Amino acid sequence: MTYQEQSAKSPPIAEAILKQFRSPALRCCRFCILLVLRIVKIACRVKWESCGKDLLATIESPVIFASNHQSHVDTHVIMHTLPKHYRSRTAVAAAFDHFADHDGSSIKKRIIQYFVAAIWHAFSIERIKSPIRSIRIMQDLLQRGWSIVIYPEGTRSRTGEIATFKGGLAVIAKKSERPVVPIYVHGGLQVLPEATYIPRAGCVKISYGNPLHFQHGESSSEFMKRVENAVKEMANTR
Repeated sequence: MTYQEQSAKSPPIAEAILKQFRSPALRCCRFCILLVLRIVKIACRVKWESCGKDLLATIESPVIFASNHQSHVDTHVIMHTLPKHYRSRTAVAAAFDHFADHDGSSIKKRIIQYFVAAIWHAFSIERIKSPIRSIRIMQDLLQRGWSIVIYPEGTRSRTGEIATFKGGLAVIAKKSERPVVPIYVHGGLQVLPEATYIPRAGCVKISYGNPLHFQHGESSSEFMKRVENAVKEMANTR
């Protein structure tokens, strides 16, 4: 079964994900698209600022990045501001129901899926059906030395408010024993609102917080509340 055939039915396994990332065609596509996006950024007068990423130098990878989510531009900003040694081995969890071609008949979705994989090392996860398979895939990626970007809210915020974080992240953090780095992104909603494709002039600001570890005796809900509060604290101090 090919990667595309597998992805049309369910999120692909870690081995298939990394095989696609290593594809020469995808690497070439990534280089070209990132060059175009850099030109678009300059032409549209978009900029971003980051703070706290120096903390990453003290953390052994891989890690789990947990960020709020306002816009599709969030992912690009996160990946672009990560230190190079992180960026080259960080994958982004994307909603399977949003990006995947469920029955293999949509050429448009196949192209989108290929492009998001090329630009951001994105891979699809299940957020509607049982998440067990997706959790195992992310654990496998972490074991293979890949850091992961997750949006625990489960979807983009249409108002900028941070929604309650879902519990899947806690399971991954507990089983993998990897730290969670909270991230707060602000400004994406103004730069690239929903249903727009051309960014507007503006600045996206991103903050990296201190790593959080799952503590002995801590429940999943308690850990998720700590991660959520860490992101909200950065939002309140921006």
